[in-house]
Amino acid sequence: MDKIERLKIFCLVAEKHSFAQVAKALDLPRSTITYAIKGLETEYQVLLFNRTTRKVNLTNEGAQFFQEVKQLILQAEGLDKFKLKNREYTGQIKIGLPLRIATGYLIPYLHEFYEKYPNIKISIHSHDHYSDLIEQRLDCVVRVGNVTNENLIVRPITKVDLYTLASPEYLHKLTSNLEIGHSNHHIMIGYQMKNMDSDFASLVFEDTQIKLPYQLLVEDTESYLHAGLQGLGVIQIPAFDAIPFIESKRLTKIFEQESCLKIPINFLFLERKYRPVYFQFFIDWLESLLKRKLSISS
Repeated sequence: MDKIERLKIFCLVAEKHSFAQVAKALDLPRSTITYAIKGLETEYQVLLFNRTTRKVNLTNEGAQFFQEVKQLILQAEGLDKFKLKNREYTGQIKIGLPLRIATGYLIPYLHEFYEKYPNIKISIHSHDHYSDLIEQRLDCVVRVGNVTNENLIVRPITKVDLYTLASPEYLHKLTSNLEIGHSNHHIMIGYQMKNMDSDFASLVFEDTQIKLPYQLLVEDTESYLHAGLQGLGVIQIPAFDAIPFIESKRLTKIFEQESCLKIPINFLFLERKYRPVYFQFFIDWLESLLKRKLSISS
């Protein structure tokens, strides 16, 4: 029996002036009622009731205690609305994720989630830079790539291949073949390289890394993708992002003799013992969606 339950028993005894009536009303042994009251008296070092064989009355200190306890119980019952929210699946979720996953995969399918849980509000923080769980007060983050922060809880979603691509316009301008040995004939598009002090960027594969010169440096995925589509250099993007452009023949896979680097996609959480039920429903739904839509092998 927790303290709130014992305080509720105390209030009932104070109102009914009887241990026996309270025991009967709650369908509990009288000894349980007596034990609850004695426990409070011991804990707070106060005599709460004057007991006679015929009636139970509050002491002066017990009457003061009764007024305080009634307010405390009202406050505790007010907190029960949060339990009710969980049962009704009502609440708000703040999630951070890469821009192209948000626009290409989460938002187009959110109507499926809202059909089941229309009272859950979702706040999406989508951009190319890593979301900060603490500073942005996020409930979780979807991150592409390895996680180096040991203070975060990592829940793996899937792994995806990193495709190496170029547009037909770019390939048409080449005079050499597409073997790694001739990579010095290629240029690539630089992406999010801060304080760049080199004229080279890198293509990364499972077993090797190739440095290539770049002419253009960009800081967001939309610019990076569109520069590749315009034939300004070689790009590397996840398979799920590349497939539509390959199918429409706007991009072509190159260096296929090299095994693709597999990059992890994870949920990140702060260490938190309790999460609302509606939040867990959302995470399970989103994990299933991303596994289904992003898990494309080369």
